Amino acid sequence: MPITAILCCVLSMHVRAASGAPLAETRIVLTDTTTRARIEARSDVAGNARMRVAKGRYFLAFARVGYASTRIGPLTVTKDDRIEVALQPLDSAQLHVIATVRVNGAEQPVRTATPHISISRAEMERAGESHVIGALESIPSITIARPNGGSSTAYATVALRGPDPSETLVMLDGQLLNDGNTGDLDLSRFPIAAFSNVEISEGLGPFSREGSNTIGGAVNLISLHPTLAAHSAFSLSTGSFGRNEGWYNTTGTRGKLGYAAALDDQSEIGNANQSVTLCTGGYEAAQPQPCIGAQAQHLGSTIIERSALVNLRYSINPESDLAFRVFSMGDTRDMSAADNTPALATQQGAGADFIGPGASTVAQNIRAYDLRARMLLGAGSLLADASASNNDLALQGGGISPYDLTHYDRRSTLNVSWELPRNSSDFAIGGYASGESFRATGVNGTLQQQIVSGFLRESDRVDARLRLQGGLYLTHYSSFGSSLDGRIGAALNLGPHDVVRAALGTGFRAPLLIERYLFPIADLPIDSNCVATGQGNPAEQPEHATEYELGYSHVGAPGDSYDVALYRTNLRNPIEIYYPLGASCPASVPPLTSYPINVGNVVYQGAEIRMHHRLGAFNLIARYGLNVAYPGPLPATVSNPTSGGSLVANQQFLNIPQQSGSLGIDWSRNGWHAVLDGYAQGNNNAYNQGPFALLNAAVGRTLSSGLDITLSATNLTNAIAGRYSLIGAGVPYRGIVGSNAGNPVYGPLPTNRYFAEPFGLRLIVTIRR
Repeated sequence: MPITAILCCVLSMHVRAASGAPLAETRIVLTDTTTRARIEARSDVAGNARMRVAKGRYFLAFARVGYASTRIGPLTVTKDDRIEVALQPLDSAQLHVIATVRVNGAEQPVRTATPHISISRAEMERAGESHVIGALESIPSITIARPNGGSSTAYATVALRGPDPSETLVMLDGQLLNDGNTGDLDLSRFPIAAFSNVEISEGLGPFSREGSNTIGGAVNLISLHPTLAAHSAFSLSTGSFGRNEGWYNTTGTRGKLGYAAALDDQSEIGNANQSVTLCTGGYEAAQPQPCIGAQAQHLGSTIIERSALVNLRYSINPESDLAFRVFSMGDTRDMSAADNTPALATQQGAGADFIGPGASTVAQNIRAYDLRARMLLGAGSLLADASASNNDLALQGGGISPYDLTHYDRRSTLNVSWELPRNSSDFAIGGYASGESFRATGVNGTLQQQIVSGFLRESDRVDARLRLQGGLYLTHYSSFGSSLDGRIGAALNLGPHDVVRAALGTGFRAPLLIERYLFPIADLPIDSNCVATGQGNPAEQPEHATEYELGYSHVGAPGDSYDVALYRTNLRNPIEIYYPLGASCPASVPPLTSYPINVGNVVYQGAEIRMHHRLGAFNLIARYGLNVAYPGPLPATVSNPTSGGSLVANQQFLNIPQQSGSLGIDWSRNGWHAVLDGYAQGNNNAYNQGPFALLNAAVGRTLSSGLDITLSATNLTNAIAGRYSLIGAGVPYRGIVGSNAGNPVYGPLPTNRYFAEPFGLRLIVTIRR
């Protein structure tokens, strides 16, 4: 039957940019799923379009120059419907989200080959969060590493689908921020006040914008962006542990200039603030005077933190604009409570004996600048992006981990790409050139490298049900050479509510500059076996990975959905630490050394389940993750009792829980709102404690005047709560404790026990206009 045979229903459509500005001249194509008949329309200056159609099932495609095209459906039309589509510009910093579609107010899925997770600013605020890291704890595929313990002042880095944070990219609007010292980024102090949402892309997506130099995926912080209408917000909060915060946001558009700005100021005393006795020469419990070299030491956990963001966008015309963004964050932290530990676990009060480096203060400074341009070129859009960043850390006093290193990291990048969106396909070609320099205590001169990368990406809708995506990436590093990587993916519509997907891709993790630096032997620390540790290896090569993924998603009634993903990553030539067997004192001349090498194979595999259910005024989000990560057979020079023995063939890596999950319940009615959320982790977690569940809550009310008052509570049950790390008091790990006739002997290895902050309250007052 022709599409115009029985015209019963009107589809009213509104097309806009993500900022809210209407998009005129958007081409809209409606296709009947049965007859393949088509109707075309274009949006007017207000972004509106109307179509009169017969009852039936249809696909809708939206395409506009300068914006990522999208397709929705199949939609079943039985009455008049209103459809609202927000398109992302081609230079959008979001990695996967290309459009937001609502039909009669209910959000519809955009069907792509790989899944993603988006945590909105509103979600984080309703939960009473003040930092991005708190929201990431609810994602089961993320492991948060805590190299200096669980204190609020200590570092916190994220690893996606694996044990190594350096295999995960951390970005700001698509701009790489990973630190040159450890290859990851300390996210513990990033305030939510500067951001609109957080995008998490897991694995190796064929149409991801982050490139091929990743294995686990990427965490992309999306900065506060300009809006069409003027908005402002101001917030003050105070709470337990002397925690105070004030922030201000403003966004809007004046003429052709869109603007967004954010200021944030935080301070806290923390959970530890007392004077103790520091045993500078060690502690021998069996001696009459066990504390050697006793001296008074104050242990604190104070933090002072400030950040600022300015984001400007000048619209030349609907297809062309210029944008500039600058983000700055600086903090000073007293690390003494995180880095020192009680000599006896039962004695932690004032005057108790402690061991450790003593006074320790860290000052961190991060700045990120970005200049973007978008313009028409032929049938597509030319995108250009110039960015620069620095990540500096200054340490005063002693340290206990590789993160405690004074260093200065600089990165500058130029991106150019041409993208062609079409009704049934999208094509992109481009590349970038980047330079990085690194200076650090103990490093002579400045370490440098240059990176040049090119890519091709194509996404095609083969028919009404099947979408294919593919990408090819060629990357050259001046430090080690080139890597060619590819990714393919497919998404198949089983019906209007169900999609299955599959993806295959390769990626790599580049060696860090400091890992390849050859230190003078005399400058290296000597361990108890008289081995010089921390040496670099100029011959170190990148890790390479191949990932396989299968997934299924279902969208039911408005607000109801679930998603299942299965993945496996085969990692080749992982970077591990060589340690000479049989080393002992006195040291040889020159001493034996320990350094990174490429050796063996590693497997990451698992499953993830996400469910969203709406019940009246309640929204429920549940997530579960199975995260299996283990090395294959390794030589004894990499894993042995002398060097630690925590690398065991075919056994889960230390500090990576196999099972984790989270649950969030969000309720709102008549201005009142409440959130109850928590996450749980099984054995082998980063705290070296048994299985635990940590629960948070928030309740508040928003008045018609724009005033919101919220009371939030963290760690309601005091789970894994404590003040100081305890050496050797964690759950033992089954590792290599000896050898017999050349074969490893397994037994319990001691671990350090870390703690989370105890129950705390925070009162938040926010005014929005």
